[in-house]
Amino acid sequence: MMAKRLLLFLPFVLPAYQIRWRVGMFPTSVLEVFLFVIVIAWLWERRWKGVREGWKRMDAWRPPVIAWCLTSLLAVLVAPSWWQALGLWRAYILEPLLIFLVIADVFRDTKGRETLLRSIYWVVILMAVWAIIQFATGFGIAQPWNVSIGLGRRATGPFPFPNALALFVVPVVAYAFVSWIEKRSILACVTWLMGAVAILLARSDGGIGTFLTIAWMAMLLNRHLRWLAISLGLTAVLLIWSIPAWHNVFFREVLFQGWSGKVRLIMWREAWQMLKDHWFFGVGFGTYPLAVAAYHRATFIEIFQYPHNILLNLWSEVGLLGIAAFGWVVMVWSRLKFQRIVPLLAILVHGLVDVPYFKNDLAVLFWMLAALMTLRFDHRVEER
Repeated sequence: MMAKRLLLFLPFVLPAYQIRWRVGMFPTSVLEVFLFVIVIAWLWERRWKGVREGWKRMDAWRPPVIAWCLTSLLAVLVAPSWWQALGLWRAYILEPLLIFLVIADVFRDTKGRETLLRSIYWVVILMAVWAIIQFATGFGIAQPWNVSIGLGRRATGPFPFPNALALFVVPVVAYAFVSWIEKRSILACVTWLMGAVAILLARSDGGIGTFLTIAWMAMLLNRHLRWLAISLGLTAVLLIWSIPAWHNVFFREVLFQGWSGKVRLIMWREAWQMLKDHWFFGVGFGTYPLAVAAYHRATFIEIFQYPHNILLNLWSEVGLLGIAAFGWVVMVWSRLKFQRIVPLLAILVHGLVDVPYFKNDLAVLFWMLAALMTLRFDHRVEER
């Protein structure tokens, strides 16, 4: 199937959302065009039978998906610029869910699932290689991260800023680590090792903390590695407590006393003040920077696109109804065993201090991972 082959190539195209242009009054990107081609190829090959079968296979996902669509569409009406908001809804909600539906119909067996997962692994490996070359040479890193290594150079990979690299890599790397300790997969091992290097070179505190947290939890839940996890945990506590330099760094980051932490505390405080006046509907898609400007007192920092906390991000964009719908999505995903919910846990933990969903590539990756982790794949289904 053409749609299946295109889906296998999709992970490599995700960063291409940055290549943008306009067709008349319609903005678009390479990623969006590629998603459109996938859906058209799928409809051409499978017709409405594919829609019906994909929708049927979504099973428990159908109610939360409908709720997520409707509540987020309401956020379009709330936004002062409904046309811009509709474009964001298309990119963050409609297109990722269409890919979820296509995957539900096209990939029915475990072989297909593993093939798509390998494509995602290879993208992370290539991004890590990109990050290593970048960090060593400084080539292709935007300001202000293109300083010398000694002054704190940060790799960005194919993205415009370091945290974008970490946000993409972390949920995949976390799952690869768990898959490696459970199945001893060589590709999973290479993926998590290379991905961990990419996170380190991006110098993402949130990414590093998230990966270490998930990896330690995975070891703790593995009966063969439980005592190793306990030993490593106790050793880490003793070292942090006994070495003043480590102690100071750890508590400075945990208590948000570093520059990055202080900026986040300011953003959260201003976002909270704004949301008290827009507590039910939020402010609509793409409106946060404009809405929070009236509450922005810390003029020594810029106004960011989002408040960098998953709850505040959702609240400002889609309101309380949207939070409830997204919570429903989380509940459906979290009913599985630990290994299958690892990508979701990584997204939620990283989302405590960043924006793990409202970005073109991350929204598509979220629903691709949701499909691969939660849909039932039959060993007996033959390739079509």
